[in-house]
Amino acid sequence: MSSSGVALSPIREDPALSPIRASPVNKDFELSIVAPDPKENKGVNDLQIIAKKQPDRDAWVEPVIVNPNVELSPGIMGLVRSTVIGLEKGNAPVLSSEGSGGVYFMQDASGHNYVAVFKPIDEEPMAENNPRGLPLSSDGEGLKRGTRVGEGALREVAAYILDHPIGGGCRSSDELGFAGIPPTVLVRCLHEGFNHHDGYGCMAKNYKIGSLQMFVKNCGSCEDIGPRAFPVEEVHKICVLDIRLANADRHAGNILLRKDREGQFVLVPIDHGYCLPENFEDCTFEWLYWPQARQPFNAESIDYIKSLDAEEDIVLLKFHGWELSPECSRTLRISTMLLKKGAERGLTPYDIGSILCRETLKKESKIEEIIREAKDSILPGTSETAFLESVYEIMDRYLDELVR
Repeated sequence: MSSSGVALSPIREDPALSPIRASPVNKDFELSIVAPDPKENKGVNDLQIIAKKQPDRDAWVEPVIVNPNVELSPGIMGLVRSTVIGLEKGNAPVLSSEGSGGVYFMQDASGHNYVAVFKPIDEEPMAENNPRGLPLSSDGEGLKRGTRVGEGALREVAAYILDHPIGGGCRSSDELGFAGIPPTVLVRCLHEGFNHHDGYGCMAKNYKIGSLQMFVKNCGSCEDIGPRAFPVEEVHKICVLDIRLANADRHAGNILLRKDREGQFVLVPIDHGYCLPENFEDCTFEWLYWPQARQPFNAESIDYIKSLDAEEDIVLLKFHGWELSPECSRTLRISTMLLKKGAERGLTPYDIGSILCRETLKKESKIEEIIREAKDSILPGTSETAFLESVYEIMDRYLDELVR
């Protein structure tokens, strides 16, 4: 119990249920979030929230934890606690004036500072409660090809989980990852300040499920100044992240700027709701056009890239409650494969990123050509392992030709 009298009891869920299904928090309340097969997913309308009795309060934030073996760090719990206290003090969420979805700045107890950014899944672009007036998705696909409406929060959290610290392996406690994604957690939140299409009441249906990310004090974003001011290593950490996660939405506006004690710029990547797509059609990296992308990786970055393991990452995400679809798993395996092979051959972020990104909307990227060639080289019904072996061989041949 916090000093404000606000209880913070995370929802603990059955790890056998995929990807998210909650079990009772206490004898009076139960939340169930059921996401169906991605092929049948029609968006947030398919999510079921069941309540025996809602808590007797009109403002609430609580972590959603699928696996009871997952322990949230003190920093994450402090983030949730600060957000709850801010709401309890009457400081309503502030809807951002930017973006195509519902993005809310959550205030602290004083009402003078932001502590977190909350993105409800039902207010994503093309979702039913989107506050920007965008039309509903007709087939469940999101704004970016290969993504699904209602999965943005999962992708935000997944990016944070997979942002391993230097040295590899899972982070311990509140240690920052290699790319520096701010701490992010899946939560459910209740407040009248969010967008409620059918009106508001302290009812179970008005709970918002979404990602809660720590607010980072900054001096703007990378679109505010020219890229030549950014340290090479800071740009490269973003490059590694985006290549690995096949980010479909990296632009200068979603890389924040802050300064360290020496006055050097530090880049902070945010907005990862379109990472790990089902295909590579919309991979977009604005940093491709920055001079730092044509510089080689340093030894620290190469060692980090060598430590990455897509299979371990897939298992890690499942442990945290998101079992990737076969398509998204394939994306992660292939993008990680490309990153490791490219770095091993001394390729620059520009060289590797150019393989993932299309030159024009209609022309396939090189990675799409490699995948198509691999599909054509195997028999129908061939295992995923055999397919990936074909990708491996074709990729080797292409990269070897590239470095000659």
